[in-house]
Amino acid sequence: MQTTLILAAKQGDEEALEALYRQYRPLVYSLRKKYFLRELDEQDWFQEGFIIFYDCIQAFEPDYGTSLGVLFKRSFENRIRSLIRREFAYKRKTNIGAVSFEQTIADGFEDLCEYTSHTDDALQQLLLQEVFAESQQLLSPLEMKALYQSISLTENDALKADASLMSAYNRSRRKITNYFSEYL
Repeated sequence: MQTTLILAAKQGDEEALEALYRQYRPLVYSLRKKYFLRELDEQDWFQEGFIIFYDCIQAFEPDYGTSLGVLFKRSFENRIRSLIRREFAYKRKTNIGAVSFEQTIADGFEDLCEYTSHTDDALQQLLLQEVFAESQQLLSPLEMKALYQSISLTENDALKADASLMSAYNRSRRKITNYFSEYL
């Protein structure tokens, strides 16, 4: 069944391609939970996944001894890693958190605070702060130290230099993200 869908998708059958992609879409969900890209929303993730899936269908040869799922997972994960490298490239680090001055003027200066605040709703902001405070109870002392050092601009270089602190920071980020996804 799947082989016939793959062959049909290779021949240009869009319905077969979409049916196959629906089968592998949970992989996009799992990688989206694993990696964070600031510039991609949910639709962008699915679009990137679909593009990579199309490329995998075109390159897939069943005689090579690998499955389509393995090929797609490896290709999509490599694409996400490339996007992460691009986002954190040294020459783009100054752009993180940057706000266009022209856009600020066009929107009006009162909107400048909008870029630093995550929500306009005070109740929602309060709930987010409470959930964040609760999630910190899950962290070990080393993870807390790493989290606070990552927030501090002066100690951020020390965090990058120490591999154990960097690992602790990644664990704390993962724990907080999982807690938020379960709570909200």
